[in-house]
Formats: sequence, C-alpha cells, structure tokens
Amino acid sequence: MTVFCIAALFSTLCLADGGQPAGPCKKIAAACEQAGFIKGDWKKGDGLWRDCVNPIVQGISSVPGATKTLPAVDPKDVAACKAKHPKFGSGAVGSESNKPVQ
Repeated sequence: MTVFCIAALFSTLCLADGGQPAGPCKKIAAACEQAGFIKGDWKKGDGLWRDCVNPIVQGISSVPGATKTLPAVDPKDVAACKAKHPKFGSGAVGSESNKPVQ
C-alpha cells in the first residue's frame, strides 16, 4: 500500500502542470527573470515587474531608471497574455516613477 501511495503522489507531482507549456504571461515573466530582472528590485532599476514585465505588456521600449535591457519577447505572447489576462502588466513602469520631483 505504501508503495502505491508514493507512486500516486509522485505521478501527481510530475503532472501537476498538466504537461502544458507555460502560458503567455508566464513566458513574459520568465524571459524577464532570465534577463536578470529581480522581483522587488525596482528601486535599483532591475525590478521584475516595473522595469520589465509591465513595460513589455504595455508596449513601452524605453524604461526610465532601468539598468537592464528588456528581453526580446514574441509579440504573439504579449497579445495572448493581454487577451487572457487584461489587467496583467498594467501597473507602474520604471524605477524613477516614484522619485520626488525637485
């Protein structure tokens, strides 16, 4: 019985993602992570969301305060992401957007 339970648990874990490829929004976030953008690092100019994901989804190519170049992402993935999750990537853009005006 124990062997059966372990085998059932293992097969469930292996197939947890359903064997499906990553969705278009996850592909965008993964491309940003692979390019070196880090979740929560927007104040340093290499934040995952403000400096990479949001600008890509919003079609912005020049990000104020960013320290890294945006990765190339298939426009079809961006369109598919927007269609599936319209609010994904709609947040603030850039590391300088919260700096006080002097």
